[in-house]
Amino acid sequence: MTIDVIALTQEMVRTPSFSGDEAGMAALVEARMRELGFDEIHRDENGSVLGLIGPAGADVAVLFDGHMDVVPVVGEWSVAPFGGEIRDGRLYGRGSTDMKGGVAAAMCGAAQAAATGRLTRRVAVSASVMEEVIEGFALAPVLDRCAPAAVIICEPSKLQIKSGQKGRMEMLLTFEGTPAHAASPEVGVNPLHAAARALIALQDLSLPTHASLGDALLVPTDIVSTPYPSISMIPTATTIRFDRRTLPGETSQDVLSAIEARLRAEGLTRFTLAVTGDKVRTFTGCCARPFRWLPAWQIADDHALVSAAGRAAQAAGRVATLGTWRFCTNGSESAGRRGIPTIGLGPGNEEDAHTIDESIALEQLEGARDIYRELALELATG
Repeated sequence: MTIDVIALTQEMVRTPSFSGDEAGMAALVEARMRELGFDEIHRDENGSVLGLIGPAGADVAVLFDGHMDVVPVVGEWSVAPFGGEIRDGRLYGRGSTDMKGGVAAAMCGAAQAAATGRLTRRVAVSASVMEEVIEGFALAPVLDRCAPAAVIICEPSKLQIKSGQKGRMEMLLTFEGTPAHAASPEVGVNPLHAAARALIALQDLSLPTHASLGDALLVPTDIVSTPYPSISMIPTATTIRFDRRTLPGETSQDVLSAIEARLRAEGLTRFTLAVTGDKVRTFTGCCARPFRWLPAWQIADDHALVSAAGRAAQAAGRVATLGTWRFCTNGSESAGRRGIPTIGLGPGNEEDAHTIDESIALEQLEGARDIYRELALELATG
């Protein structure tokens, strides 16, 4: 059966799927995969959907990966966020760019490749859950099941081949205090003072840089005292949350050690620093506490997978260009942790993700479908 990539993206956008509530989208993906000819479809314990197509029993040449969940709708939209309206060559709605268009294009492209009858190896497409909450967590069991030789991350890239991305590490820096009445602050030890000193000390911490990925980053994202609110009392502790954007070759211990050394050099003590492991719960009821250590990765510009993607883009009538992502993706699991050859390539503009009136160009959807078809033929034939 032939399914139009634009109509499929529109149907997906009209199916709300916030993180932790992707059941409706999962059911839609399963149904459309079946109609497209995927002969093996799995839904794992987290609720992620994996479809395989091509010769039964063969190994998996490539996995096209996308996620089903979307971020909340905020602000005043000029279109219905889940209406899937098409106007002036663009399809509007939450998740159109990030990244239901990529999932739809991968499904259609893989099905078109299989329809040629030329595949000698399997092609897989995954639609995972909770990526907007914690990248890579839900992809891990998908990779365990299908063991692909290569992975294509279908996040928006303007159809540019992405050869790498920064990683992400989330940390909690907690300073211990000694409680006292706010009228007698000299009796206690106020952890807010230590937190303020830490923020200043870490503001100019020397961080590494990378030729193509740019500078590593350390950004404080929130600060909370215990108890909260602390009325008329010196708090017992103050915690700062940091987002650290990492580069290839950095380890979690590298990052932690550098921060600890700087704090101690400033005379700060009575603190703990740890990678976060906040609890996540999927729509299936599964719970986990994945650590927010998501490694950076990069593949060589002359790697066979990059070359294959370039030929596929040209075969689809597109100009093949190279770049990198500034944000984090499921590639942290496939490439960063497991070393599976991975690239990024997807429809849509990165800067349109998470925005009011999010939209994607129709020609980008069709272009991604065509490139994915040609890339599946490149990697899964002969």
